[in-house]
Amino acid sequence: MNITKMTLVALLILVALTSLVASLPADELRASQHRNDTHMSPAASIHTTTAAGLPDHLSPGFTFSKNFYDVHGLPNLTASIVGDEKFDRGDEVTLPIDLINRGVVLGFESDRMPDDDEEIDLASMELGYELQQVNAIGITAMLVAPEGSPIEVKSGPQQAGSIKGDKGARKTVRFNIEIDENAPAGTYPLILATSCIYQKNAQVSGNVSESRADVNLWYDALNQTQVLYITVEKLADFEIVNVSSNLRAGEDDRVLSITYRNTGEETATEAVARISVTDPFSSTDDQAYLGTLAPGESVTGTFVIDTDSYAAIKPYGIDTEIRFKDAAGDLKVSESMTATATIEPLVPTSKKVKPYILPIMLLILLVLVAIGVRYYLKNVAGNRNAQRTDEPDD
Repeated sequence: MNITKMTLVALLILVALTSLVASLPADELRASQHRNDTHMSPAASIHTTTAAGLPDHLSPGFTFSKNFYDVHGLPNLTASIVGDEKFDRGDEVTLPIDLINRGVVLGFESDRMPDDDEEIDLASMELGYELQQVNAIGITAMLVAPEGSPIEVKSGPQQAGSIKGDKGARKTVRFNIEIDENAPAGTYPLILATSCIYQKNAQVSGNVSESRADVNLWYDALNQTQVLYITVEKLADFEIVNVSSNLRAGEDDRVLSITYRNTGEETATEAVARISVTDPFSSTDDQAYLGTLAPGESVTGTFVIDTDSYAAIKPYGIDTEIRFKDAAGDLKVSESMTATATIEPLVPTSKKVKPYILPIMLLILLVLVAIGVRYYLKNVAGNRNAQRTDEPDD
C-alpha cells in the first residue's frame, strides 16, 4: 500500500513538472539555451568586455521568437608582411603588416517566415543587419617572437580599428623589431595574434513603415593566431683575433698589425680594412688590402702609425672596419670593431746605442789591426828587404 502511494505521488510530481515546462514560452527556452552557450567561453566574454566594452550576451530586447534569419560566416583576418621580408643581423626596423578581412557570408537560413507585409519589411531590414556579421570590429593585434628567438619585438599591442568583410578591406599595423647582432642566417617565425568582436546575430521589431523599428544586436569575440616569417640573410661578418704593434711615444712609422677572421656564412671579396686614429696617433697609411676572406678564414692587415711624444703609456682602443663586396657584388661595410694597442715607453738613447757598442768596437779594433798590419808590412818588413838588397857580394 505504501509503495502504491509513493508511486502515485511520483507520477503526480512528474506530470506537474511536465506541465510547467510546456507552459514556458519557446523563445525563453531558446534564449536560456543561448545564454548558457555564451557563458561556456568565459575567456571570450572577458576579452570582448575589455576590448570593446560590449558584453558577450544578448541585448535586453533580443527575442528569438521574432528572429527571421541566421547567417553563417565569420570575419577572417589574414596577415602579410608589407615589402621585403629579408634583413641583416643587427637590423632595427619597423615591420609593417597588412591585416585583410577575407570574411564572407557562407549562407543563411530562415528561422520563420514573415506573416504579413510589416513582417516582410522587418525581415528585409534584419537581413541587411545580419550580412554585417563578417565585419571585424575593434581589432587588436599583438606580435611576439618564440622563446629563444634572436628576434625581439619592441612594440606592444596595436589597434587596427574595424575592417569590413566581403570586400577584402585592409588595415596596416606596424611593429618595431630588433635582430640580434649574432643571429645566425636563416628563417625565423613571428606569431601574430589578433582579437576582435563581430556581430553574431541581429533581430528587429516594431513598425518599419512608421520608422519605429527597434534593432537588437548580439556580439561575440573572435581570436585568431597565425605565423609570419622573416629571413636573416647570409652575410660576411668579422672579428679581431690578434693585435700586435711596436708603438712608442714620440716615434714615427711604427707598425700596427691586426688579424681579422670572417665569422659569417658568406665569402667577402675585395676586402679592405681601415683604421680610424685620433690623438695621440696619426697615420698616412690607414688602409690595408685583405683580398678574399672565405668563412672561417683569417687575414692580417698592416698599418703604419706615428705617435706623439706626449702620449701616455697605456693601452688605446683603435676603431677599425672592413669594406667588402658580398656574393651579389654589393658593397658592404662591417660593424665597427676595436683593436687594443699599447704604447710602450720611449727608449733612451743609451739603450738604443747599447746593442751597437760591441760591434762598433770590434769594427774599430779590426780597422786598427788592419792599419797596424799595413804599417808593418810597408815600413818594417820593407826596410829589412831593402837592407838585404844593398849588401855587397863577396
